[in-house]
Amino acid sequence: MTSETREQVIPGERGPLEQIEQSIMQISWLAQRQFMQLLDDDRFRLTLPQFYTLLHLYQIAVECKMSDLAEATQQSAASLTGVVDRLAEKHLVERKRHSSDRRQVMVVVTDRGRALIAAIKQARREQMQAALSHLVDQEVEVLIQLLDRVLLGMTRVLEPGESGHWA
Repeated sequence: MTSETREQVIPGERGPLEQIEQSIMQISWLAQRQFMQLLDDDRFRLTLPQFYTLLHLYQIAVECKMSDLAEATQQSAASLTGVVDRLAEKHLVERKRHSSDRRQVMVVVTDRGRALIAAIKQARREQMQAALSHLVDQEVEVLIQLLDRVLLGMTRVLEPGESGHWA
């Protein structure tokens, strides 16, 4: 798409960039809504902060200090305490004391927590497969390539350049 094509918009009609922006916004909104519904399903019953806390612990696969967990999940220490309390009540995480500093509280994902994350990931894959089932393999490949390029472009917009200006 050339700059001429992008700029030639007939009043009252949406240009290609507006169409792309609207599609990305709608996909983002629908994906978030779908994911929130999935987490609220009787099989899972997790809030978004609980999911991201559990996911982080699942990914690191080792004990984590509460302060590090709060930073990694971008939650306040007070909020995280409540989140971890609820995850512990569901036997998805365990609290432990640090081996050398008994004042330090450590959190680790349990086998039950790992199984729940695996089940959520599988359910999400099934949702995505259903959403894309009308595409043929070649269309899926093209979609992957285009999405990768869009993500790269969107990432560049977020990265400040060396001069302090946005790339």
